[in-house]
Order: sequence, then C-alpha cells, then structure tokens
Amino acid sequence: MRFRNEEITPDALPQTGFIIPGKGAGFLYRTDSSVAWIEGLVAAPDLDREERNKAIDLIVTAISQKAKELGFKLLLGYTVLEVVVRRAKRHGFKHVGGGFELVALQLDDVQSE
Repeated sequence: MRFRNEEITPDALPQTGFIIPGKGAGFLYRTDSSVAWIEGLVAAPDLDREERNKAIDLIVTAISQKAKELGFKLLLGYTVLEVVVRRAKRHGFKHVGGGFELVALQLDDVQSE
C-alpha cells in the first residue's frame, strides 16, 4: 500500500482500525499515556461525496468511541486539509492550529531505493 509516497506495510498499522470494505478506513494509534491518535483516514475516491462522508463519519465515531472505552482522555489528529478540520469540529474536536508539519525518522536498516 502506498501512502503519501511512502510504502505502508501491515506491520506499520496499529492493532485497532475500522474498515468499511470498499469505502474507507481509519486507525487508532494508542500510546502509553492518556493521549491517543486518530490517523490514516482514507476514503475510496470513486464513491460519491455523500457516501464518502457517511463512511468517514462512521469510522471517526467508531475510533472516538473505542478510544474512550480504552480509557484515553484525549484523541489527537493532524491534517493540512480544511475539510478535515471542519469534519473534526462536527465530531466535537477543537481546532488547535499551529501549522504542524510531519517529520519521520527511519529506525530500522531498510535501504531506500
């Protein structure tokens, strides 16, 4: 699977994810603190807008509920897309802002091509 021009292998995905086959997916990244992350939200590009929205809304709700069930006190996510910020607000998230940028450090010996 390719994601943002990077190869994502199954071992890179967290234990908790919600997938609606053929429609969308999202994942809950657990930490060893009271904070969890919502990440990896994707929707099938060939769906009409309403169907994509329904799928992603169901996934966000499921991730939020699971995080609460697991005892997390804060669920964080990040995006550069205003449409995602608007969706998050509809689900009760607050927009923190800050112009965040994603950085990554490869910790194993995988050779880049």
